[in-house]
Amino acid sequence: MRKMQSRDKQAEEQKSQIRELDRIYRADGRANETAEETEERRSEDRLRTIARRNNMTAEKAQQRHSDDRLRASARRNNESFEVRTQRQV
Repeated sequence: MRKMQSRDKQAEEQKSQIRELDRIYRADGRANETAEETEERRSEDRLRTIARRNNMTAEKAQQRHSDDRLRASARRNNESFEVRTQRQV
């Protein structure tokens, strides 16, 4: 049982590290983008977002809407979404 939990924990840590490296590599690549590449990437991001939202359940859509409102409020207050969420808990 503990070995399984340990493996699961290691797998989660590896996934987290991979996600962080992906984020860093994406950010690094974006620093060298042209305006056209940036616009193309944003357009693709919007299309992916629309497709993802079209496949959402009502509960997820409501949660996303709530999260979006929190993010907008946090932006207005110049706080990160995570800081605001932690404060609510």
